Amino acid sequence: MADVDTSATRDGRQAQDLTAVLAQAWHGVLGSLPAEDSDFYEAGGTSIDAARIASQAAECAPDVEDLDVTLMTALLDEARFADVRRLGLETIDRTRGGVS
Repeated sequence: MADVDTSATRDGRQAQDLTAVLAQAWHGVLGSLPAEDSDFYEAGGTSIDAARIASQAAECAPDVEDLDVTLMTALLDEARFADVRRLGLETIDRTRGGVS
C-alpha cells in the first residue's frame, strides 16, 4: 500500500517535528527536558535563552517566515511549553495554508 500524504498525516508530522525540535532546543539551552506545563522562567530562562531556543526550533520549518520571532515572543509572553508549541504550530499551519 502506498503512503498517502493527507493533511492529517502532515499535521501529525508537523506537530511531532516542532515538539521534538522545540523540546531539544529547550533542553540544550536550559538543561532540562520540558513537560507540557514547564514554565520558561521557572526553568531559568532569560531573553537571550528565548532567542537561542526560538532560532534553533525555527530551523524545523525554514519555509515559515518569522517563526523564530513567534516562538521567541511566545516564550517571553506565554512561558508555558505547551502554549509556545501551540502558537508555533498555528503559525506553521497559517503559513502553509492549513485550517486553524
